[in-house]
Amino acid sequence: MRLAIFAGGAATLSALLALIGSAAVPATASGATATAGQAAANGTVQHVTQYVVLPAGQAAPAGAATAPPSSVAVPVATPRPRPQPVVVTSQSGQP
Repeated sequence: MRLAIFAGGAATLSALLALIGSAAVPATASGATATAGQAAANGTVQHVTQYVVLPAGQAAPAGAATAPPSSVAVPVATPRPRPQPVVVTSQSGQP
């Protein structure tokens, strides 16, 4: 009885892992990896964005997109330290 329950559980777990694994890897028409032309035909295009922090006074290279000055992050004050909780202990029978 235990062997049958174990075998059923193992089969269920195996089926779930296979289902999750197949959902994580998108299938292509020919089974090979998709090229840029196939990705564009499918409507899925991956854009790579690289952010670079420039030192003060350095200009961005020609053709680089820069963020407007209003969207530049500003330093924020550090939060106040949280008060430590008061822990009252007592030994057996003594306050």
